[in-house]
Amino acid sequence: MAREIKSIDQPVAVPVSQPNDYKDRLVKLIPSEIITAYITLQGLIISQQENQSIFLWIVFSCLVILTPIYLYNVSNVKKWGQISFTTVAFIIWVLAIGGFKIMLPTYAILNEFLGSLLFIIYTLLIPLVYKG
Repeated sequence: MAREIKSIDQPVAVPVSQPNDYKDRLVKLIPSEIITAYITLQGLIISQQENQSIFLWIVFSCLVILTPIYLYNVSNVKKWGQISFTTVAFIIWVLAIGGFKIMLPTYAILNEFLGSLLFIIYTLLIPLVYKG
């Protein structure tokens, strides 16, 4: 399955294919490779005793920058709307899995709860809004 969301307004020269349905858009708007990289690196960093917050900020920043580059060059996603929504999705995933709790020592449990709510709403709503 190609990563880029297919929409109705494809050029005529492209073979006609069905636009992606909600389920397909949902899966394609989740930056699974980037999230996996973050979770793996977060686990490695947390196993260290010092400078966890600094290293997590570096990893987070690099992956936010890498997400659009990865989508465009590796996954061949050329639609900037999809790239933007997927990059924001990564930030929300980090918020929901508690990454900011470690990066910001003053991070409140309430924020983690709100992050989880935002995660659910964003993940389920964006495929309804963004059709490619």
